[in-house]
Amino acid sequence: MNKRSAAKASFGTKAKEAAARGRSIQASVDRLEVGKKKQKSEDAMQAGQRQYPSKFPPQHLTKPGREADLKVRPMFEAPAYLGSEKLKGYAAIITGGDSGIGRAVAVLFAREGANVAIVYLDEHEDAEETKRAVEGEGRRCITISRRRLRNFARTRSNKPSRCSAGSMCWSTMPLSSSTPRSTS
Repeated sequence: MNKRSAAKASFGTKAKEAAARGRSIQASVDRLEVGKKKQKSEDAMQAGQRQYPSKFPPQHLTKPGREADLKVRPMFEAPAYLGSEKLKGYAAIITGGDSGIGRAVAVLFAREGANVAIVYLDEHEDAEETKRAVEGEGRRCITISRRRLRNFARTRSNKPSRCSAGSMCWSTMPLSSSTPRSTS
């Protein structure tokens, strides 16, 4: 038997022994837990700086939904997160930034120092709430509705344009030039 096959055999043996030890430990834990009834909490796990709701009222919004119409409002602020100006001097364009993950991204990009432009369908009230939140972080925010974006595209090309606002994507670029700068 050469060195390589001996090493493989040794590794295989050690792996089998480790798996057997793991099964033995799990069997010991299982024996200790026999008869113990696990209580399942009805409440939501509470971790972090705020209370999370444990029950949500049933509701249905037609698409595209307006976040302003929700009975329980989404939490997007991330109060414990401190920005470190990693995006200072950048501008971010965020589609779908009027609500949900897009709003959270817009607020956190602003907290990191970026000015933000959000593109959205037609939920103007939701977009204005995002704008207030971004400006509350001390950054600038512009809102661009799908209609405004289409009108802009039409004035530039004389052809109807297809706008995919509402999809989720983001990008950043420095304010002073058209090439992204290194963040390292």
